[in-house]
Amino acid sequence: MRLLLGTILFLVLVMPAVQAQANSDEVAFKRAMLYTVKIKARVQVPFIGDRKGTQIGAGFVVDARRGWVMTNAHVVARSPSEVKVLFRGGEYLPAHKLYVDPYVDFAIVEISRKHKPKNLQVAQLECQKIPAVGHAVGAFGHPWNLSFTGTKGIISGVTAKYAQQTEMIQTDAPINPGNSGGPLISLRSGKVVGLSTASRRFSQNTNFAVPMTHACRILRLLQRGKNPSPPELPYIFYRDVDETNKLIVAKSHHKKGGIRLQEGDIIKQVVGVPGKISNRGQLTQILRGRLGDVRLKIVRNNKPMILRGKLRPSPNIKKRQGIIISGLLFSYVPWKNADDFIVGKPNITVHYVERGSIGDAQKIRAMDILVAVNGRPIKDLAVLKIVARRAQKSKREIKLRFIRIGSNIRDNLFSYVIRPLKVENIKLIGQGSS
Repeated sequence: MRLLLGTILFLVLVMPAVQAQANSDEVAFKRAMLYTVKIKARVQVPFIGDRKGTQIGAGFVVDARRGWVMTNAHVVARSPSEVKVLFRGGEYLPAHKLYVDPYVDFAIVEISRKHKPKNLQVAQLECQKIPAVGHAVGAFGHPWNLSFTGTKGIISGVTAKYAQQTEMIQTDAPINPGNSGGPLISLRSGKVVGLSTASRRFSQNTNFAVPMTHACRILRLLQRGKNPSPPELPYIFYRDVDETNKLIVAKSHHKKGGIRLQEGDIIKQVVGVPGKISNRGQLTQILRGRLGDVRLKIVRNNKPMILRGKLRPSPNIKKRQGIIISGLLFSYVPWKNADDFIVGKPNITVHYVERGSIGDAQKIRAMDILVAVNGRPIKDLAVLKIVARRAQKSKREIKLRFIRIGSNIRDNLFSYVIRPLKVENIKLIGQGSS
């Protein structure tokens, strides 16, 4: 009898709530089909961090009037690329990259007025807070090219251990290739709480998303016509291995007029902005749009103090340039701490080697750091272009001297390599290339 009563009580009290949740899940995914798009991006010559080929990912509409779609930077690439978007039941439409962030895996692409569909549905964004651990969420996108697919799980946590100490939502909702750039949706409110970004290899239950609290700040600055670029922080921070939630300076390369942080300084807060700073990602997000006059509360040698100065915005990814010489793509060194290990502050490196090219035949590798050409130090792409064109005109080889990292790690951190190169097919890529 007791068992029967318990079963009846369960059916009366619990089952309606379960059914309501199921209905809520269906509604959230049904709406996601209207505002989510499939994105196809084609890269011919990749900078370091991207790869040649066509990438499939997801995105979602965040501004109907402007035709803006939010997605991942790695989906549309930080290299020159051709981007197209597809709405469910439609055809691929041309789009262009409006903004690509150099720090967070975030981008906005714009559909032109000519191609923009009418009555676009916009995703509702949760810009105020990150849901608590255990909150039910769904990921929507195109995993393994299975178009417009939903998966579900919970918020597992928030971590800054992943990718450049960027603060990320951790979730066990399955996220696979093709989900990148799609919405992570609260199955309670139907609002987008994260921008699906990555999965941990060989672990289906450990996946990550950019918090919408961070993405919204970039979006709102763009909508107001302000530069949302993260600050160019001329500092190296200690990795928080023990999860102490302290942001500690390991090395400072501050410039004139900048903030004179020193090794060992603990950054506590940005003056005028509520909340403590516990990782680089938080500092970066707070400083967006506030670079002109920055005041930091810090602790130095156990003494609190305030430092003041200006910070520069990070360079615009869309304006990045490179020069192709004999199948080698040269551009600027992307690593902030390269000069910690290499004397002379190297500026240029090989980003990509075309298979079967002259450069490939000379056994030059991607990430070889250029030291000199014909014995002359080269730190500027414009100078490299001049030297290469002169060599091409006179039909002479150039002699390249590189630093190669990790060639024999047991004996040396890096080695020096000299390679001759016949100069052909010089081409500039990137904005303003000719």
